[in-house]
Amino acid sequence: MQIGYTVWTWGLESQENLETALKELKDIGYNKFENFIGMADMYEGRTDEFNLLVENYGFEFIALYHYIKDIDAENVESSRKYLEFCQKTGARIMNIQAPDRNGKPGEEHLLKLSDTLNKIGAMAREYDVTLCLHPHFQMTVEQADEIDFIAEHTDPELVKFCFDTAHTVLGGMDICQLLRKYKGRIGYIHLKDQDTGVSIDEYRKKWIEDFDGFQRFFELGTKNVNFPKVVETLRETGYDGYLVVENDTPTTGNYEGALISRNYIRENLNM
Repeated sequence: MQIGYTVWTWGLESQENLETALKELKDIGYNKFENFIGMADMYEGRTDEFNLLVENYGFEFIALYHYIKDIDAENVESSRKYLEFCQKTGARIMNIQAPDRNGKPGEEHLLKLSDTLNKIGAMAREYDVTLCLHPHFQMTVEQADEIDFIAEHTDPELVKFCFDTAHTVLGGMDICQLLRKYKGRIGYIHLKDQDTGVSIDEYRKKWIEDFDGFQRFFELGTKNVNFPKVVETLRETGYDGYLVVENDTPTTGNYEGALISRNYIRENLNM
């Protein structure tokens, strides 16, 4: 397994944001990164420039993170330009997030979403990219039954999963049980810490009412997700892909937060 880091918290407004992220992460000891589609929009038509920048900093761009805002045909086709960006920049993973949650999603929504994912997954295969659905708090695929429904109604060759250690806690699931259940269908892993005893109802209220005003996630080793057990379970399942640290809300600065997590990985995961 290989370690990476998501860089979107440094900003998506300019090349300077990306350069700062890569410079700081290189200093800490990372050499692989993921970013959001805003970066692909910024470098549209300039992929050679992007590739040169990444090469100059000694990095590998491994994954692009996409969002489904709607589940219509237009949204499916709009994914093509991001898959083209992946193809031109060497990324072989496109993570994708379901639409915003407005109460418990019904079967009709999940069926339409499954169809959308199958279509984008088939498109991704044309570009030699693996599509990974990211179950996510406060999105329409958040909880175990929703993951199960999508898994049952999508082609396992076209749609994999990106499981996230913190979002799994918030979805009321045991991450290791989930990893065992979906052995062979895991395409990517996000690592971030979370209080496993958190009140989900209180957390959801804060997420909706004060999204930018509370500490949503934490550096590795600062709460109580059992990361050594997660890695052990992944090895048992045969997973040998990326483990990518993503912390939407560093408790300190971006550099300091990334350093805390990198040190934890070295000292506790021997990676």
